[in-house]
Amino acid sequence: MASKDAFAMGEIDLRRLLKRFAFIFSLALTSPLILMAWIEKACSNSESIFVALSQLLSLIPGKIGSYLRSAYYFGTIEKCSWEVHIGFGTFFSHRSAILGSNVAIGAYCIIGTVEIANEVMMASHVSVTSGKRQHFDDEGKISSNVRLDRVTIGKKTWIGEGAIVLSDVGSNCVVSAGTVVANNIPNSRLVAGNPGKIIRELEK
Repeated sequence: MASKDAFAMGEIDLRRLLKRFAFIFSLALTSPLILMAWIEKACSNSESIFVALSQLLSLIPGKIGSYLRSAYYFGTIEKCSWEVHIGFGTFFSHRSAILGSNVAIGAYCIIGTVEIANEVMMASHVSVTSGKRQHFDDEGKISSNVRLDRVTIGKKTWIGEGAIVLSDVGSNCVVSAGTVVANNIPNSRLVAGNPGKIIRELEK
């Protein structure tokens, strides 16, 4: 039994080592794009080049595409673990995002100003906006100045297919498919509907 456990651990370590080499290679390939995004950030407040490159990389399929996207965001957004999966068609619309380790994001997602904790999983076609007051001032009037609020998603939370997240979601939550999260959700809750409502508390 001990030898089998040791073999399994060795296999896991080898797999992680190979993933690290693949990430480093991807980082080298995307370094010119990362440099372009850095230059844009140093010279202006614009994010047009950052977003354009994000959209370009989102169109590369398979594991290669996921590695290239994770490497690009590792070098460009506020904070990003190297151990993430970012699906085909998915891109980040702002640099001010934070992405924890072992996060898995499905295909065709749009991610704004957000802090995603460790081990969060998202299905496809999920939108996480930069808050719900982007075009309103503090008095609730329409403003030409875009306001970006950071949305947080707690660790080990699952976001279902087609959900729209406008407010914070706690840890260990389940957001059902098609849910619109318009108000903050505490830890360990099942949420569903439009607008999203708490269905029940989950076991911690």
